[in-house]
Amino acid sequence: MGDYDKIIKENIQAIFMRLLDKFIDLDIARTEEIKDKIQRTFEREPDFLVKVIDTAGKEVIIQMEFQTSDDLRMVYRMAEYKAVIQAKYELPLMQILFYLGNDQPKMRTQLTKEEQITGFELRDIRELNTAEVINSDIPEEIMLSILSGFPDDESEKVIATIIENLKTHTKSTSELNRHLQQLTTLSRLRKLETETKNKIKDMPITYDITTDGLYLEGKEEGRLEGKEEGRLEGKEEGRLEGKEEGREEVTIQMISNALVKGKLTVEEIAEMAEVTVDYVIDIQKHLQDAKQ
Repeated sequence: MGDYDKIIKENIQAIFMRLLDKFIDLDIARTEEIKDKIQRTFEREPDFLVKVIDTAGKEVIIQMEFQTSDDLRMVYRMAEYKAVIQAKYELPLMQILFYLGNDQPKMRTQLTKEEQITGFELRDIRELNTAEVINSDIPEEIMLSILSGFPDDESEKVIATIIENLKTHTKSTSELNRHLQQLTTLSRLRKLETETKNKIKDMPITYDITTDGLYLEGKEEGRLEGKEEGRLEGKEEGRLEGKEEGREEVTIQMISNALVKGKLTVEEIAEMAEVTVDYVIDIQKHLQDAKQ
Protein backbone atom coordinates (compact mmCIF):
# COMPACT_ATOMS: atom_id res chain seq x y z
CA MET A 1 0.00 0.00 0.00
CA GLY A 2 2.97 2.33 0.36
CA ASP A 3 2.02 5.83 1.56
CA TYR A 4 -1.59 4.79 2.22
CA ASP A 5 -0.49 1.91 4.42
CA LYS A 6 1.76 4.23 6.44
CA ILE A 7 -1.03 6.75 7.00
CA ILE A 8 -3.52 4.11 8.10
CA LYS A 9 -1.04 2.55 10.53
CA GLU A 10 -0.19 5.95 12.00
CA ASN A 11 -3.85 6.74 12.66
CA ILE A 12 -5.53 3.37 13.28
CA GLN A 13 -5.17 3.52 17.07
CA ALA A 14 -7.31 6.67 17.25
CA ILE A 15 -10.11 5.33 15.04
CA PHE A 16 -10.05 1.59 15.78
CA MET A 17 -13.03 1.58 18.17
CA ARG A 18 -15.04 3.86 15.87
CA LEU A 19 -14.54 1.50 12.94
CA LEU A 20 -15.59 -1.50 15.01
CA ASP A 21 -18.66 0.33 16.24
CA LYS A 22 -19.72 1.22 12.70
CA PHE A 23 -18.97 -2.10 11.01
CA ILE A 24 -18.97 -4.90 13.58
CA ASP A 25 -21.64 -5.94 16.08
CA LEU A 26 -19.55 -6.58 19.21
CA ASP A 27 -20.30 -5.58 22.78
CA ILE A 28 -16.74 -4.70 23.80
CA ALA A 29 -15.78 -4.12 27.44
CA ARG A 30 -12.07 -3.45 26.92
CA THR A 31 -9.21 -4.01 24.47
CA GLU A 32 -5.63 -5.17 24.83
CA GLU A 33 -3.17 -4.24 22.10
CA ILE A 34 -1.07 -7.09 20.72
CA LYS A 35 2.45 -5.84 20.15
CA ASP A 36 4.08 -9.17 19.35
CA LYS A 37 5.33 -9.71 15.84
CA ILE A 38 3.87 -12.84 14.33
CA GLN A 39 6.28 -15.59 13.37
CA ARG A 40 5.74 -16.15 9.68
CA THR A 41 7.25 -17.95 6.75
CA PHE A 42 5.71 -15.52 4.25
CA GLU A 43 6.92 -11.98 3.76
CA ARG A 44 3.94 -10.07 5.22
CA GLU A 45 2.70 -8.66 8.52
CA PRO A 46 -0.86 -7.78 9.56
CA ASP A 47 -1.80 -4.11 9.26
CA PHE A 48 -3.48 -4.11 12.70
CA LEU A 49 -4.01 -6.82 15.32
CA VAL A 50 -5.79 -6.49 18.68
CA LYS A 51 -7.42 -8.70 21.30
CA VAL A 52 -10.89 -7.62 22.48
CA ILE A 53 -12.81 -8.88 25.50
CA ASP A 54 -16.60 -8.57 25.46
CA THR A 55 -18.82 -7.95 28.48
CA ALA A 56 -19.28 -11.70 28.96
CA GLY A 57 -15.51 -12.17 29.22
CA LYS A 58 -15.10 -13.81 25.82
CA GLU A 59 -11.77 -13.04 24.11
CA VAL A 60 -11.51 -12.53 20.36
CA ILE A 61 -8.58 -11.54 18.15
CA ILE A 62 -9.45 -8.88 15.57
CA GLN A 63 -7.30 -8.47 12.46
CA MET A 64 -7.77 -5.46 10.17
CA GLU A 65 -6.26 -5.15 6.70
CA PHE A 66 -6.47 -2.16 4.35
CA GLN A 67 -6.32 -2.86 0.62
CA THR A 68 -6.24 -0.35 -2.25
CA SER A 69 -6.23 -2.88 -5.10
CA ASP A 70 -8.85 -5.53 -5.85
CA ASP A 71 -6.46 -8.44 -5.24
CA LEU A 72 -8.15 -11.66 -6.36
CA ARG A 73 -5.58 -13.67 -4.42
CA MET A 74 -6.23 -11.83 -1.16
CA VAL A 75 -8.31 -14.71 0.18
CA TYR A 76 -5.19 -16.91 0.27
CA ARG A 77 -3.19 -14.28 2.11
CA MET A 78 -5.96 -13.92 4.70
CA ALA A 79 -5.99 -17.69 5.09
CA GLU A 80 -2.26 -17.63 5.81
CA TYR A 81 -2.76 -14.94 8.42
CA LYS A 82 -5.58 -16.91 10.03
CA ALA A 83 -3.54 -20.07 10.40
CA VAL A 84 -0.51 -18.31 11.90
CA ILE A 85 -2.49 -16.05 14.27
CA GLN A 86 -4.78 -18.78 15.60
CA ALA A 87 -1.85 -21.16 16.08
CA LYS A 88 -0.02 -18.49 18.11
CA TYR A 89 -2.88 -17.24 20.31
CA GLU A 90 -5.36 -20.18 20.30
CA LEU A 91 -8.28 -17.75 20.25
CA PRO A 92 -11.13 -17.13 17.80
CA LEU A 93 -10.09 -14.74 15.04
CA MET A 94 -12.25 -12.21 13.20
CA GLN A 95 -10.67 -10.88 10.01
CA ILE A 96 -11.84 -7.64 8.38
CA LEU A 97 -10.51 -6.23 5.13
CA PHE A 98 -11.30 -2.59 4.39
CA TYR A 99 -11.21 -1.90 0.67
CA LEU A 100 -9.97 1.63 -0.12
CA GLY A 101 -10.03 1.41 -3.91
CA ASN A 102 -12.17 3.34 -6.34
CA ASP A 103 -14.05 0.51 -8.11
CA GLN A 104 -16.38 -2.04 -6.60
CA PRO A 105 -14.33 -4.91 -5.13
CA LYS A 106 -14.66 -8.32 -6.79
CA MET A 107 -12.19 -10.28 -4.67
CA ARG A 108 -13.34 -13.49 -3.04
CA THR A 109 -13.80 -13.54 0.73
CA GLN A 110 -14.12 -17.32 1.09
CA LEU A 111 -12.29 -20.38 -0.10
CA THR A 112 -14.18 -23.37 -1.47
CA LYS A 113 -14.96 -26.37 0.74
CA GLU A 114 -12.06 -28.18 -0.84
CA GLU A 115 -9.79 -25.35 0.29
CA GLN A 116 -11.02 -25.96 3.86
CA ILE A 117 -10.84 -22.44 5.26
CA THR A 118 -13.71 -20.01 5.83
CA GLY A 119 -13.54 -16.35 4.86
CA PHE A 120 -13.21 -12.88 6.34
CA GLU A 121 -15.29 -9.74 6.58
CA LEU A 122 -15.05 -7.44 3.54
CA ARG A 123 -16.14 -3.86 4.11
CA ASP A 124 -16.02 -1.00 1.63
CA ILE A 125 -14.80 2.10 3.46
CA ARG A 126 -17.42 4.06 1.49
CA GLU A 127 -20.01 2.53 3.81
CA LEU A 128 -18.92 5.14 6.32
CA ASN A 129 -21.55 7.81 6.81
CA THR A 130 -19.92 11.06 5.71
CA ALA A 131 -21.97 13.25 8.05
CA GLU A 132 -20.98 11.16 11.07
CA VAL A 133 -17.25 10.92 10.48
CA ILE A 134 -16.74 14.45 9.16
CA ASN A 135 -18.32 15.92 12.32
CA SER A 136 -16.20 13.81 14.66
CA ASP A 137 -13.97 15.48 17.24
CA ILE A 138 -11.15 13.06 16.38
CA PRO A 139 -8.87 14.44 13.62
CA GLU A 140 -7.95 10.97 12.36
CA GLU A 141 -11.63 10.14 11.85
CA ILE A 142 -12.40 13.49 10.23
CA MET A 143 -9.60 12.87 7.75
CA LEU A 144 -10.97 9.41 6.94
CA SER A 145 -14.20 10.98 5.65
CA ILE A 146 -12.38 11.77 2.37
CA LEU A 147 -12.84 8.04 1.64
CA SER A 148 -16.49 7.84 2.71
CA GLY A 149 -19.51 7.50 0.43
CA PHE A 150 -20.35 11.10 -0.50
CA PRO A 151 -21.66 11.94 -4.01
CA ASP A 152 -19.13 13.21 -6.55
CA ASP A 153 -20.89 16.57 -6.89
CA GLU A 154 -20.40 17.26 -3.16
CA SER A 155 -16.65 16.67 -3.16
CA GLU A 156 -15.60 20.33 -2.92
CA LYS A 157 -17.98 20.97 -0.04
CA VAL A 158 -16.81 17.82 1.77
CA ILE A 159 -13.13 18.70 1.36
CA ALA A 160 -13.71 22.24 2.64
CA THR A 161 -15.57 20.90 5.69
CA ILE A 162 -12.84 18.37 6.40
CA ILE A 163 -10.20 21.10 6.40
CA GLU A 164 -12.25 23.42 8.61
CA ASN A 165 -12.98 20.63 11.11
CA LEU A 166 -9.34 19.57 11.17
CA LYS A 167 -8.40 23.17 11.97
CA THR A 168 -10.91 23.12 14.84
CA HIS A 169 -9.86 19.82 16.40
CA THR A 170 -6.05 19.79 16.06
CA LYS A 171 -3.91 20.96 18.94
CA SER A 172 -1.04 22.58 17.04
CA THR A 173 -0.15 23.93 13.63
CA SER A 174 2.43 21.19 13.07
CA GLU A 175 -0.20 18.52 13.80
CA LEU A 176 -2.63 20.25 11.43
CA ASN A 177 -0.03 20.34 8.67
CA ARG A 178 0.67 16.63 9.17
CA HIS A 179 -3.04 15.78 8.85
CA LEU A 180 -3.40 18.00 5.77
CA GLN A 181 -0.48 16.21 4.12
CA GLN A 182 -2.08 12.86 4.95
CA LEU A 183 -5.44 14.10 3.67
CA THR A 184 -3.85 15.09 0.37
CA THR A 185 -2.29 11.64 0.03
CA LEU A 186 -5.57 9.84 0.80
CA SER A 187 -7.43 12.09 -1.65
CA ARG A 188 -5.52 10.45 -4.51
CA LEU A 189 -7.53 7.29 -3.88
CA ARG A 190 -10.67 9.23 -4.87
CA LYS A 191 -8.90 11.21 -7.60
CA LEU A 192 -9.46 14.38 -5.58
CA GLU A 193 -5.86 15.43 -5.05
CA THR A 194 -6.13 18.60 -7.18
CA GLU A 195 -9.35 19.71 -5.48
CA THR A 196 -7.85 19.04 -2.05
CA LYS A 197 -4.67 21.01 -2.76
CA ASN A 198 -6.71 23.93 -4.11
CA LYS A 199 -8.92 24.01 -1.02
CA ILE A 200 -5.87 23.98 1.25
CA LYS A 201 -4.41 26.90 -0.71
CA ASP A 202 -7.74 28.75 -0.47
CA MET A 203 -7.66 28.32 3.31
CA PRO A 204 -4.03 29.26 4.08
CA ILE A 205 -2.52 27.71 7.16
CA THR A 206 0.27 29.72 8.77
CA TYR A 207 3.05 27.45 9.99
CA ASP A 208 4.31 28.86 13.28
CA ILE A 209 7.95 27.88 13.22
CA THR A 210 8.41 28.87 16.88
CA THR A 211 6.28 25.86 17.91
CA ASP A 212 8.20 23.38 15.77
CA GLY A 213 10.28 20.82 17.67
CA LEU A 214 13.19 21.07 15.24
CA TYR A 215 13.21 24.85 15.57
CA LEU A 216 13.11 24.76 19.37
CA GLU A 217 15.90 22.19 19.50
CA GLY A 218 18.10 24.30 17.23
CA LYS A 219 17.13 27.49 19.03
CA GLU A 220 18.33 26.20 22.39
CA GLU A 221 21.66 25.02 20.99
CA GLY A 222 22.12 28.26 19.09
CA ARG A 223 21.18 30.35 22.14
CA LEU A 224 23.76 28.63 24.30
CA GLU A 225 26.52 28.93 21.70
CA GLY A 226 25.64 32.55 20.98
CA LYS A 227 25.60 33.39 24.68
CA GLU A 228 28.99 31.75 25.21
CA GLU A 229 30.45 33.58 22.23
CA GLY A 230 29.25 36.95 23.54
CA ARG A 231 30.52 36.25 27.06
CA LEU A 232 34.04 35.50 25.84
CA GLU A 233 34.25 38.73 23.88
CA GLY A 234 33.23 40.78 26.90
CA LYS A 235 32.31 43.77 24.74
CA GLU A 236 29.15 45.02 23.07
CA GLU A 237 30.57 44.09 19.70
CA GLY A 238 31.28 40.61 20.97
CA ARG A 239 27.75 40.28 22.35
CA LEU A 240 26.24 41.34 19.06
CA GLU A 241 28.43 38.96 17.12
CA GLY A 242 27.60 36.16 19.51
CA LYS A 243 23.90 36.87 19.19
CA GLU A 244 24.12 36.88 15.40
CA GLU A 245 26.15 33.68 15.34
CA GLY A 246 23.67 32.13 17.71
CA ARG A 247 20.79 33.06 15.39
CA GLU A 248 22.63 31.56 12.42
CA GLU A 249 23.32 28.44 14.45
CA VAL A 250 19.58 28.13 15.15
CA THR A 251 18.92 28.04 11.42
CA ILE A 252 21.75 25.64 10.63
CA GLN A 253 20.89 23.29 13.52
CA MET A 254 17.20 23.24 12.61
CA ILE A 255 17.97 22.51 8.97
CA SER A 256 20.49 19.82 9.91
CA ASN A 257 18.01 18.09 12.21
CA ALA A 258 15.27 18.23 9.60
CA LEU A 259 17.55 16.79 6.91
CA VAL A 260 18.77 13.97 9.15
CA LYS A 261 15.25 13.00 10.21
CA GLY A 262 14.08 13.18 6.60
CA LYS A 263 10.51 14.19 7.46
CA LEU A 264 10.47 17.37 5.35
CA THR A 265 11.42 18.17 1.77
CA VAL A 266 14.23 20.60 0.98
CA GLU A 267 11.63 23.11 -0.20
CA GLU A 268 9.60 22.80 3.03
CA ILE A 269 12.71 23.26 5.18
CA ALA A 270 13.73 26.34 3.18
CA GLU A 271 10.28 27.86 3.63
CA MET A 272 10.22 27.16 7.38
CA ALA A 273 13.71 28.57 7.96
CA GLU A 274 13.12 31.52 5.63
CA VAL A 275 16.21 30.73 3.58
CA THR A 276 16.81 29.75 -0.03
CA VAL A 277 16.62 26.18 -1.30
CA ASP A 278 20.27 26.49 -2.38
CA TYR A 279 21.24 27.30 1.22
CA VAL A 280 19.54 24.13 2.48
CA ILE A 281 21.14 22.05 -0.29
CA ASP A 282 24.53 23.47 0.66
CA ILE A 283 24.07 22.38 4.28
CA GLN A 284 22.88 18.98 3.07
CA LYS A 285 26.05 18.62 1.01
CA HIS A 286 28.23 19.52 4.02
CA LEU A 287 26.43 16.90 6.11
CA GLN A 288 27.01 14.25 3.45
CA ASP A 289 30.68 15.20 3.14
CA ALA A 290 31.10 15.00 6.90
CA LYS A 291 29.85 11.41 6.92
CA GLN A 292 32.40 10.34 4.30
